[in-house]
Amino acid sequence: MEQINTKRLRMTLADMNDLAELESIEKECDKYFLFDPPCEDNHSCTIKECLTIGDIPLGGKKENYYFYCIRQDGIIIGFMAYYLEYHQKDTAYLSVLYIKEEYRKNGIGAEIVEALTQKLRTVQIKKIRLHVSLRNATAIRFWVNNGFDKIIDVECNGNLFPENFGGIELMKILS
Repeated sequence: MEQINTKRLRMTLADMNDLAELESIEKECDKYFLFDPPCEDNHSCTIKECLTIGDIPLGGKKENYYFYCIRQDGIIIGFMAYYLEYHQKDTAYLSVLYIKEEYRKNGIGAEIVEALTQKLRTVQIKKIRLHVSLRNATAIRFWVNNGFDKIIDVECNGNLFPENFGGIELMKILS
């Protein structure tokens, strides 16, 4: 089984046996998807869809999609998904990283990003991209502090009034 290990964490490919636990975590993270009003650009899959069909970009292949459970001491504390060869052979797209609130603020997020970065280097990935709401200042700060410091795109349908969508695509270049 493909896994990514760190000092404190074990990340394993998720399957339908993990669905109930993952869905309970998904309920907690729902509020983070409320930063922006719905729009055509704001896409998100349910956990079940991620596990069965994958969150695949247009023209993409399922075999390039990976969805992981993140465990600490055997307990699922979050999940992560990424897609390889996103628009270019050497680019990955991190579609989601979510850690339960009670496990945050202790370096786990940075530990995951570092382990993922190391893993992706082994498969010749040179860039990792991701998208975050412009309204989620905590997440933007986290990603920039973890090396996602290149702005690829800013999406919005006007100024950030409550009824308008706004997102930023960031990139980390792997050295």
